[in-house]
Amino acid sequence: MYEKIKTRSPNFDLHPVFEIPQTTAYLGYEEIFNVIYQQVQTFKKPCVVVIDSYYDVNHQQLKNKVIDLLNPQLFIDMNEIKYNEAMIQQRLGQFITEDRINGVFVTGDIQQYFDLDKVVLAQQKIQEATGLVVIFGVGAGIMTHGDIFVYNNITIQRIKDGYFSALSNWGAHNENEDPLTKEKRFNFVESRLLDNHKRHMFPHMDYVIDGDDEDAPVMISGDDFRKALNYFASHPFKLEPFFNRGIWGGHWCKDVLNGGLDKENTAWGMTGWMNAQNALAKIGDLEFRIVGRDIIQYQPLNFLGHQNYFWFGYNCPVGCDFLDTWGGGNLSLQVHSDIAYGQEVFNSQFGHYESYYMLDTNENSCVYLGTKDGVKKDEIVKAFEQAQETGEFDDKKYINCFPMKTHDHIYIPSGTIHASGKDTLVLEINPIGFQTFKLWDWGRIDADGKPRPINIEHGAKVIQEEYQTEFVKNHLISKKSEVARGSGWRKEHSGTMEYELLKVDRYWFHKPIFFETKDHVKLHVLVEGEEAQIISPLQKFEPITIHYAEAVFIPASVGQYVIKPTDTNQEELAILECYMDMGDAYH
Repeated sequence: MYEKIKTRSPNFDLHPVFEIPQTTAYLGYEEIFNVIYQQVQTFKKPCVVVIDSYYDVNHQQLKNKVIDLLNPQLFIDMNEIKYNEAMIQQRLGQFITEDRINGVFVTGDIQQYFDLDKVVLAQQKIQEATGLVVIFGVGAGIMTHGDIFVYNNITIQRIKDGYFSALSNWGAHNENEDPLTKEKRFNFVESRLLDNHKRHMFPHMDYVIDGDDEDAPVMISGDDFRKALNYFASHPFKLEPFFNRGIWGGHWCKDVLNGGLDKENTAWGMTGWMNAQNALAKIGDLEFRIVGRDIIQYQPLNFLGHQNYFWFGYNCPVGCDFLDTWGGGNLSLQVHSDIAYGQEVFNSQFGHYESYYMLDTNENSCVYLGTKDGVKKDEIVKAFEQAQETGEFDDKKYINCFPMKTHDHIYIPSGTIHASGKDTLVLEINPIGFQTFKLWDWGRIDADGKPRPINIEHGAKVIQEEYQTEFVKNHLISKKSEVARGSGWRKEHSGTMEYELLKVDRYWFHKPIFFETKDHVKLHVLVEGEEAQIISPLQKFEPITIHYAEAVFIPASVGQYVIKPTDTNQEELAILECYMDMGDAYH
């Protein structure tokens, strides 16, 4: 596709919005105050307003411009009930850890952050109050659900962006700490507890605030919020993409998709990760961000399907993103944990295996995959360790490097040393995972002036010696075998490993193709051609257009759907179908 950048206009949807009919939204602090104030007036008895929050980002403005104007008789600030940082470290330090990027996934619930004696005392004051009570802050819902329950929501990317400026972790005064360490604490501890707490608050929400824009928050009713969650659990949709720079990043996403133009490069393009991205809903006349995780947390069976839910819980088991090294450099040589090591060391319910689909390549494109025949594990671990001292690693001696062409597809089991080479646009199609162990980063210094974290100690525990040249050729590089065909279409199995749960098939087509979710959430990516349409043969949803390189989720509850060319005069198109196949229990 890159060779066409001068003859085509990018059609990648950078801002997909889905209208939720018969809904209303309120813009700004003044409108938010007016709505809550009017609700308070409907209560003759003492009224309790609970304003819970996912994360402490825009609390001060909300307090100044809404809560203070309500003039409560009793105001309870959850920050005064939360333990101090020393006590949090004492209680949760084993999960936070001293490691720069690796924690241990926390157990328990959000109440571990709070002094239960102070909770009980505050609850007594609430019961004794004769006037308006406002309970405010992260975790406010543990006190009571009150008479009016407001939830102040925020997106995951907004939080992580904040770590690169002055945002501290919840309850910590660590604004100057390494951003990767702050993100680690969020991933392993805070987000798990906050997500769990929010999931239990969904039924009680009377109002929900999209707090991403501190100066212009948007509030909707809890009923409209749940209506939006139900919509995305029952209709095909796209997530709002975003792009991040990286030391090895390229410019393919800028040139081909018109994405990330404000970035130095577009190393990562997030296009299909429910755990990290948002859906955009049009509520009334305003846009409202729906956190992808919330869709799963609220409607796991409708979105995931029964098998996926029972295997993976509140997690979407398949996702995709771009690795853009076009004009950039190699990724680090790295390896991922198997599930046994993940459980033992990180309390993770998952290992991490993945696949690289070559969406666009040139004559320089390649992939590093597995060790060369005869290389021993101890030998290569020692070479990696020595490279940290000498600044040199002989990759040609130890690591396979295979040239890649567009539509090649490789599978990367846990324990396989791998990296994408430069001048490649990889569509990374992965099950859910949790961590990467870098082994060699070509001696580079990152934008913060520090070397990127190298994790040879962990990597050495998970490298699988048998993933060598002949095995890789025979098992990890797709043979693109045709498995079915019909009128105007043919189906190839793009996946590679015999025992993989991740199933990736590619359809070449110039006529409509019939699909059925069969109780699985599915992910489609158009990998050849300008655009196609996804339609419902039963008119259960409005047609949705999928453009080149876009990802569309099909919730399990959708059932039957058809993908067809928008223009029958187009050249042959190709679309990927990705899902987790745990066996044919559907029938």
